[in-house]
Amino acid sequence: MVEEEMNDEGALVAGKGDNPPPPLMEVRSKKCSLYLVAAHIFDKLAPLLKSAYVVEACLLKFLLKHNDTSDFLQPVQKILKVLDLMWSLMQDFELKPCLEHLMVSMLSSYRFSPVTPDFKNPRIYLTLLLAILRHHQTRRFLLEFVFYHLEVLFYHKCDSLTVCIFDKIKFPIFLHIKPPDDAGLADIVPTVWWERNKKEGDDSIPNESAEERERKTKYEAACHKLQEKVEDIEAIQIELLKILLYHKDVVAGKTTRVVFIEKFRLFLKDNTGMARIHEFNTCPLPVGLCFFHRMVKVLRYFWDDFQKENPVRFVSSSEAFMPIQEFWSDTRDYFEFQRCGGSLSHLNKILGVEVNKAQGIEIKDGQVILVNKTDEELLEYPETEMPSGNSLMELLDGVAVLYHIASHKQLGKMSTLRDNLMEYVLSLEDTEKKLKLCPTELSEVRMELERARIVFMEKITEQARQMAWVIAVIYSKSKQEDVAWLLGVAMKTVEKASRYKQLFQYMPEFYIEIVINTYNALKNYFHPTSPMEQIPHIDELNQKYAMFLITNFANNRIVISDARDNIIQALACFTCYEKSLKVLETLPVNNQIAMMLSLIAPYENRSWAQTNWILVRIWKGCGFGFRYSHLPHLVPSKVQLTEFGTASLQPPCPSKVFQNYMKEILYVEPEVATRFLDTLLSQLNWSFSEFIGMMQEIQQVLSRTEPRLLETRQLKICSTCFEISVCLFRVLEMSVNIASDLFLDPAKPSSDLLLSRLIQLVCQVLNRITMKGGMFDSVVSLYITGMESVTYYPILSVIAGILIHLILKTDHASQAQATIALLSDHSFHLKTLEFMLGAKVPSEKPIDNIDSLKDRVFDFRHYKEVNEEEIQALQQLISHIRQQQETFVRKEQVVKDEDICTICYANPKSAMFQPCGHQSCRTCISQQMMSKKECFFCKAVIVAVLNLQGQPILPDRHARHSSTK
Repeated sequence: MVEEEMNDEGALVAGKGDNPPPPLMEVRSKKCSLYLVAAHIFDKLAPLLKSAYVVEACLLKFLLKHNDTSDFLQPVQKILKVLDLMWSLMQDFELKPCLEHLMVSMLSSYRFSPVTPDFKNPRIYLTLLLAILRHHQTRRFLLEFVFYHLEVLFYHKCDSLTVCIFDKIKFPIFLHIKPPDDAGLADIVPTVWWERNKKEGDDSIPNESAEERERKTKYEAACHKLQEKVEDIEAIQIELLKILLYHKDVVAGKTTRVVFIEKFRLFLKDNTGMARIHEFNTCPLPVGLCFFHRMVKVLRYFWDDFQKENPVRFVSSSEAFMPIQEFWSDTRDYFEFQRCGGSLSHLNKILGVEVNKAQGIEIKDGQVILVNKTDEELLEYPETEMPSGNSLMELLDGVAVLYHIASHKQLGKMSTLRDNLMEYVLSLEDTEKKLKLCPTELSEVRMELERARIVFMEKITEQARQMAWVIAVIYSKSKQEDVAWLLGVAMKTVEKASRYKQLFQYMPEFYIEIVINTYNALKNYFHPTSPMEQIPHIDELNQKYAMFLITNFANNRIVISDARDNIIQALACFTCYEKSLKVLETLPVNNQIAMMLSLIAPYENRSWAQTNWILVRIWKGCGFGFRYSHLPHLVPSKVQLTEFGTASLQPPCPSKVFQNYMKEILYVEPEVATRFLDTLLSQLNWSFSEFIGMMQEIQQVLSRTEPRLLETRQLKICSTCFEISVCLFRVLEMSVNIASDLFLDPAKPSSDLLLSRLIQLVCQVLNRITMKGGMFDSVVSLYITGMESVTYYPILSVIAGILIHLILKTDHASQAQATIALLSDHSFHLKTLEFMLGAKVPSEKPIDNIDSLKDRVFDFRHYKEVNEEEIQALQQLISHIRQQQETFVRKEQVVKDEDICTICYANPKSAMFQPCGHQSCRTCISQQMMSKKECFFCKAVIVAVLNLQGQPILPDRHARHSSTK
């Protein structure tokens, strides 16, 4: 009957044909007769179609029979006629469960049908779904009551009431493409190829045999063919979304697009926050990634189509962004996400007036009044922008949320497959090398090696085929462009919002995360499968990302601590790569100087450890023996779990540009320099003290007779404190090298104090580290798991670098001053310097139950990381100190008990505070005035510091700084 109806002009329902319905006549037309026959058929058929079994066994097969999979862009008239009949001749209580069971059956068939090399089954069910969604009434019903909604799976009668049993069936599953199983991948990719491991620092192209080149060609051809087949399926899925985003079918004041957006926001809400943590009824990550890519394609299509209506007013999708006014709107729900400035209610309280000012409105007597902006107000807040239609901007915001909650995690998971493959390749190469070296007479060993080689080959073959799917589907060039586009959108959104001063705080913090995560995905997930260099306008993208980092890592408008830490860590990773560091050096000079000013500012309310790491990377490659990518005695894993771990293993790439900017700032801004060095020394003293305290606890545990139990957390904290101390020392080494006058110039009021603190700290560290049989030596010699980084080389090399520059690489007067300061320190011993070149230092009593490596001698000459020039400089330093020590006479001063400083008990009182009159030595009060302006004893505010004769001894800048602090 459906075939016969296709031959008649017009439609059965609502007169959809071009010709008007014929006039009423006494004789029934053929169409009316068929309609009456259909009514009798559906009278018997409709109750049966409420059964899920009947729907799956009969209706679904009937629709599949009449579906046309050859041309999905054209509507299937037969299916539309069937749906017209169903909507006309079935009651609502019959039709709705029928359609719901139909969708559940189609979804199950789509999910669990085997994937063949031609992807026949996914194409069949997707084209059928597309044909069904072309029917307006069916589309609206499915969108409102099935997709993104509580799904009715079956009914049963109970006391004349219909009880519904619910489960969530998500439409996005139709947008997921299931990969073939291992057998299917073997058919699609019969020949496998894998990239060989390169040696560290080797960028040359490896020599490939003819057989390898042939395998590579076949493998790449199979990947390309697979990509084409998958893109055909993706095109159908994109067409599905285009149908669901149709916006010219208004029903009850809503278009299909409006309904879709409402359900889309509900979907996002269900997949954020606690729902995602507990993974209860949430969308699988692979589905979320596919959903994201299809949404990007459709959104860009509609965005560009909308822009054509008014090219002057609206922007193209390549320039898309979210305007700031969308973020302070009460109609936009951001679920559990925080704004950059905190909660929305808090921001409305403190910035409500500014929002009205930015919008050009004023509230008087409860009424909203439009006001004309003055020139000053126009300069204060730019005019709000409207880049596209409201619905498209809401879709853009939803796509950003979708990437944040699901897509990025899945991209990261897929990158582990490539890492695992490289690990197997490395193991295979190692096994083959052992086979070549193994003597033929060791048959059992050769047999085991051959068995291991076969196992590795099987795993590599399996994972290389899985990698083909990743290359063709996950990390393809098209998918890379989607992520790069979102990166541009997020950066432009942040840039536009920054122009609105404090109103920037309304922006959700996940836009900051998206900028960092998308760039990380392009650099560490897609690359090298899809090289980052192939992205269009990649140089401009790198420039914008670098500008984003240096303008926001110290942005006080961002109060969310996690967001601030993530930006700082992203900047730290960015400085680890030579190419990206060069990008930073090409930014405007003002921005570079502002970045360095922020880096050397006192560590207040921010992650100072990561900030310090950035300064270390700027210096790494210039310090004493500081040209290694990892510690000399360690071999790090090639697979790092975090981006920061990968970045920290990059070869040194010091920046002379930023070192010069730092030098200029330290000399031009003496107050900034003094505060920076004071903070640096204080943090160094704290971190090393914490390290020593942890080492003492470990020593106590190891010295016991009972079994030794060391907590992993305790070892990790101890190791971290040591690494922080080394990093702080490296920054101090850079400061001494580029601005030694801050320590050695007598004209600078704080130089004596800074030099004495530096020398004191260096001597204390040397004594702790070099004592043979002492705490450090005994614990380090045990090679405890978790404390691999705690060793002599990193800490002694940086101290050697500091002393060499202070004493040998300065003028004669400064050299004498530094030498006297070193020899005057009571804790200095020449043996601690000689220890660096293999000399033995007097030992303490060995610790019980600890067998240290007593015969092992530390010597910088054993390390290839230390060059001959540095060895000679260290020898010259020791020789110079030895000569000066022979003629040096330490000045001893007898001080009465009542005249000694009660703060340090090392120097006589020489300073008096005004107005309280309390006294201390000049060193103590100078250090106190660097951080706060109050008396040690009575906490009174100090207005002046005089010597005992009543003359001022500290400049007013201390007071000015403290009063403004």
